[in-house]
Amino acid sequence: MISYTPGKDRLIVCFDNLNSVRATERREPFGFPLFVKEGWGVLGVMVKRMDWFQCPDLKERMVEIRDSGLFDAYETVGFYGSSMGGFGAMAFSPLAGEKGVVVAFAPQSTLRPRIVKFERRYTAAMRRGDWSGDYNDVANHLNEIGRAYIIFDPYVEEDRLHAARMTGPTIEHLPVRSFTHKIPPMLKRMDILKTVAREGLSGQMSRRRFYHLIRARRTAAPYLVALIDRAHERGHTRLAHSAARVAVKLRNNWKTRHALRRLNAAVAELDDAAE
Repeated sequence: MISYTPGKDRLIVCFDNLNSVRATERREPFGFPLFVKEGWGVLGVMVKRMDWFQCPDLKERMVEIRDSGLFDAYETVGFYGSSMGGFGAMAFSPLAGEKGVVVAFAPQSTLRPRIVKFERRYTAAMRRGDWSGDYNDVANHLNEIGRAYIIFDPYVEEDRLHAARMTGPTIEHLPVRSFTHKIPPMLKRMDILKTVAREGLSGQMSRRRFYHLIRARRTAAPYLVALIDRAHERGHTRLAHSAARVAVKLRNNWKTRHALRRLNAAVAELDDAAE
């Protein structure tokens, strides 16, 4: 399903992610409230099947929308999405040419099995989608993309490898360590998601500005817990335990308390083993 809400100056083409598809309440395009509040036009691409937009009818419809002159009616056209939606944003952004601006969180470059043998998370989508047509591999259209910001966690190996396939003079990689694959919720908890989306889709985001904004991660509970978990996984249990105690002082909520309880137990096991 494609919905269109007219606006001024800028059109944002929003693509569903897996959480959007699973929603049971009234669905809106991804990021819809923010963009409508800005007065921008919104073209929402909402799907019922988790096929990474690999439906021939959808692809034909997107080309028809481009040919109808809708994109030409706006000064700039933004493409916005996360994970599956990030792939959609990157894959279809060439429809807007140089006037297109993309903000994609942890996007896949393609799910064509023979090309991305490292991808094992979305095998059902690899079988479900029609990966034989156009718009199936972002790497094939890098020279046609306007400006793009790819925000991903390099510690997530699959996301790092997908990002490595999407490089070019108009593409800005903005790695964020220990954010995991679910980057928008992390930015939302840091109270900077709206700013990143607004400035990115306006083409005004710089690397320096972005990393200034994410300094807020230092007191964000999900980020702190991710750091603690990573240290523990690498065998730095006592260091992780010390970090967990600091995290509870900074952000005393159920996530940091749960992390501390886990590390208390892990340190106790180390002490018992040493006796």
